Amino acid sequence: MVARVLVVNENKADLSKISSELKNHYFALQFSKSIEDSLRIISSKSIDIVLISVPQRISNTFRDFFSILRQQCNVIPIVGVLDSKNGKGANIPQFFCATMDDFIYTDIKGSTLVDRMNALAALKDRFDESLLSHVHIGEIGRRKIVSIFHDNVDFLHESVLKNTELVTLNTWPVIDNIYNADLFLISMASEQANECCASIRLKKTNKYKPIVFTFDKDTKEKAKRSMRLSFGCTDIINLSSNRMIIASRINSLIKYNRLHEMFSVKIKKSLYLSAIDSTTEVYNRSFLEDFLEMNGHNFVSSAILMIDIDKFKFINDKFGHAFADSMLKYISNNIKRYVRSSDIIARYGGDEFIIVMTEVDKLTAVDIAHRIQKKIEASPFQEVLCTVSVGVCCLESGGKMSIQDAISIADKFMYIAKQSGGNSVKICA
Repeated sequence: MVARVLVVNENKADLSKISSELKNHYFALQFSKSIEDSLRIISSKSIDIVLISVPQRISNTFRDFFSILRQQCNVIPIVGVLDSKNGKGANIPQFFCATMDDFIYTDIKGSTLVDRMNALAALKDRFDESLLSHVHIGEIGRRKIVSIFHDNVDFLHESVLKNTELVTLNTWPVIDNIYNADLFLISMASEQANECCASIRLKKTNKYKPIVFTFDKDTKEKAKRSMRLSFGCTDIINLSSNRMIIASRINSLIKYNRLHEMFSVKIKKSLYLSAIDSTTEVYNRSFLEDFLEMNGHNFVSSAILMIDIDKFKFINDKFGHAFADSMLKYISNNIKRYVRSSDIIARYGGDEFIIVMTEVDKLTAVDIAHRIQKKIEASPFQEVLCTVSVGVCCLESGGKMSIQDAISIADKFMYIAKQSGGNSVKICA
């Protein structure tokens, strides 16, 4: 995966090895010599990942600017680069635990570096940054982590356990209720690790949930092989790593998955609102036209029902717009009762509805049209009688009529029904 990386090196660490490896794998690098200057770059350029060298001593100025950077980056992953010369067992300042998405050392192996960067870039790539720019990344709230096949969870830093329900399992398979989790940790020490990972991923609710393999020096190669075999693993974590590094990676996986879920909800809601008529709560004409365009050649053995409310202008003028809108919704609800789940109902005009029925015979389509007409006639709205005129046109299998022709014909027969006094069904023979 090609990603745009901003390298912030205020404390002049030796990042030549990391830079060279990333360039060799076609990452686009942008460099900044100060965290203050990085704010300008972030605001003016499109960045996927930020690498920032971690100073041994954190000044108040650095702390302030970093807090602004974290807020400005919002959903952009930030990776702390630790100088391996200072020792890999050195303590990482608590300040960075909740703010960094991962940590790496300056002497990291090239393949491991690329894997870690690709994993973060893939997480960011799953949602559009611009649509999430207003989302505040603060406390990620109550969450649930499931640990499977681990003898203990000493590798988990206290920041991971904060506000977290931790479930530990030593056998597999288990009951389904454990699947409702934010992240799964699976030990590669178990022979069932791959089976467990695949089983979790196959659950519909876990299509995007983070699943992490943990490994030690004896199972390192096994973990790498499993990652490449695509059993559904999101990432692999070395149990001998600094606990703060493990914490940052786990927290970032949960955070970005939560953001992805929020993004999905927003998109679904947006799509719903753009497709649904707010008054009648059926599809709008724009959605119908897009639907017909995409499925224009698939309407064999189909039927079109055009439905118009009789004397609707008189009702609107006499009782007002609010009453008329309520009647429209009342009639649309009655129409919904008689159509199948596979049928498309849309508001075609002011007081006109259309039903697109697929894989239906003429007898069934005509029967549904009559049932809708009779039901509305027998159900006055707030003691005001309302009736409908219905036109029906069927597309026979093997026929040459287009869906647009069928709509036009159904509309003409609906008009004939209105001209005949309304409250009736007219069928194209």
